[in-house]
Amino acid sequence: MRISLSRPTLLMALLGAGVVCGDGAQSWAIAPTPLAVPSLSPSLLPGRSPHSWPSELPSPLPGRRMQVAQLGFGVRPSRPARNRIGGITRGGQACSPDGATAFKLLPIVPPTDPDAAAQGKINVEQTVSESPTVFVYVPPTVARQARLTMAIATDTASGRTVEEVLYEYIVPLPEQPGVIGIPLQPLAAGRLYHWVFQLQCDPTGDRSGDALTDGWLQRVEPNSSLSLRLNRSAPQELPALYARSGFWPDTVTALGALRAANPDDAALMADWASLLSSVKLGEVSSAPLLFPPAEYRPLQE
Repeated sequence: MRISLSRPTLLMALLGAGVVCGDGAQSWAIAPTPLAVPSLSPSLLPGRSPHSWPSELPSPLPGRRMQVAQLGFGVRPSRPARNRIGGITRGGQACSPDGATAFKLLPIVPPTDPDAAAQGKINVEQTVSESPTVFVYVPPTVARQARLTMAIATDTASGRTVEEVLYEYIVPLPEQPGVIGIPLQPLAAGRLYHWVFQLQCDPTGDRSGDALTDGWLQRVEPNSSLSLRLNRSAPQELPALYARSGFWPDTVTALGALRAANPDDAALMADWASLLSSVKLGEVSSAPLLFPPAEYRPLQE
């Protein structure tokens, strides 16, 4: 589920860089087709740290494979939008191995709605998870470290949006490219949060040319009907329930947990590929799913 709002000032003072731009805007929709997935332990649910995940989940019984392709994730015709143009602004090429190749840093989120983008608005992904996970695809890079900064945004009486930086994660980057997962600290219900993921490529400490991408989150309380279904549903039913309710962060986190726990499961790889392809991210669907041990640094008491 997502909402749109006018784009406020980003963390320019902190980052000294521009905002990611891009193309391929569209929306995603899910048909109410039942989804059967392998059983998830409680530690695999959205909001739990992946560092406690088991190395392997039991293989599901025949006929219990999740069928993401049958969910009917659909997209409407699209036109270029501001959040994805195939490259990072302000010299992101410096992060590529040769220092010149165009560099693509992709957040694993549905692209901006074209109508909202045309009005200069951004999309906010809503989640019912207290601590959702942010996923970003990082291609081959000279950077060995990244930083994820989280801020809380507040609208003032004058119509301005003020962002207060809460904390950051220092993320060691594996040598291999892949989709990086970073579980967030608990979110307060109803508040608007802005995360920025920035590679640290320049050895001199100049951050102005580093590649970055960003996203917006808002935690919402599930309505009574959804809350009841969540409480009564078995763990393996939750991904479909999140999906049918329109909560992308919770859906991708639950499916990502399955793939992380069973990295060699061909069926799960195909399901993950179908999910990402539905939002035009199929090009990174075969990348490894990685959860490096990020260092949490609070910036507010």
